Amino acid sequence: MAGRVRARLPISAIVAVAITVAAIALLALVVVSARYPLPIVIGARRVPLFAGLTLSAALGTAAVVSDPPSRHPSLVMPLRQRYLILLWWIGVSAALASLSYAAWKAWGVIAMFASLFALVKVLQVAGFIKQDRSVRVWHPFAAIMALFLAVAGIFAFVGRPNLPPPIQAAMVAYQDGRDGQVPASRPPPEVSATGLTLRASADVDLGGLPATLFSYDDREGSRVDIYEADIGFPAPQGSVGVEDPAGWLLESYRLSLRTGPKGSNFLVVSWSTDVVNRIANALAAQLSP
Repeated sequence: MAGRVRARLPISAIVAVAITVAAIALLALVVVSARYPLPIVIGARRVPLFAGLTLSAALGTAAVVSDPPSRHPSLVMPLRQRYLILLWWIGVSAALASLSYAAWKAWGVIAMFASLFALVKVLQVAGFIKQDRSVRVWHPFAAIMALFLAVAGIFAFVGRPNLPPPIQAAMVAYQDGRDGQVPASRPPPEVSATGLTLRASADVDLGGLPATLFSYDDREGSRVDIYEADIGFPAPQGSVGVEDPAGWLLESYRLSLRTGPKGSNFLVVSWSTDVVNRIANALAAQLSP
């Protein structure tokens, strides 16, 4: 940590090393994600994921290069060092909270409870700052209120609608216009037998996932969007596994979203479940490996 008792490095040097490592970690994450959709594979939103990992790299580096005795608070330790330890644990809690917010997969719950554990450590270290504080009348009520807010926050976090960014972006794009789009790098799939007419196509960044959009009209003039990507589209909470062809189906906000078998890497968005199932059957026959 940044505190120092017989520290191998002065505090300013430890901070400089931690910032340098954090900058390198952030640059590496940006470069890798530009070539491969790493956040989508991990199951996290890009910005809070990068923030949490970068802060974790800085804090971990500070802990490694500091002297081991300086990592544990004590009353004989200078007050400045105790405050630095307190700030370190606050940073750990913030980094874990950022990771828990970033995730839409189950590991986000683990990060959330780890963040709460770090908060407990914050309270423990804060007890070493000033020992002569007496318990005021309002302290028990504040503790009860804090516990209530923590429990409410946990239930709100676990029960929140948590759509992966590519799925959320596809649902938003379905409501937008088709103007200003350029020809796609992929050829359009052959779906004319299903009654679709191609209206627009483009390479798009679908919530961090590079994909190609083909936007059609069906026989009734309603819009049908087909996305193709190099990897499979992440299944959101609330989706169900379906067969013929195998994949997942989500019905939400008057929209139906459908994928196909593993390796086909397509997503169909339409107003009708019957439509997406029919299109998925046609696409699976063409795109499945």
